[in-house]
Amino acid sequence: MKTSADYPIAAIANQTIRPYTDLLLHDMGEGLADHRGEFVASGREWKTPPLWGVGLLQNVQGHTELLHDGRARNYAEAILWHGGEAFSAREKFRTAPKSHRDALVAFLKSL
Repeated sequence: MKTSADYPIAAIANQTIRPYTDLLLHDMGEGLADHRGEFVASGREWKTPPLWGVGLLQNVQGHTELLHDGRARNYAEAILWHGGEAFSAREKFRTAPKSHRDALVAFLKSL
């Protein structure tokens, strides 16, 4: 993604950023549903938050609680809570060799 070329702060204008998100709404399944719609999102839909900086969560926030309600204590738990549209991705993570799961978690920690 690129910041706007006419952003009022010149140093931030026209910069390439990698927020690691699609900023779209996704059906995350019943396990993450809160059944409270908001604007156009149903109670099962969540906007993908940017993952950049997620590796600094412990340093900045003093915890590693993830998801909209903090129920996941770490990256693997957060992935395993996903359902709905993310079910197949969750299953690929769950059934991947430990070395692949560890590599994905290391990548998230590097963001």
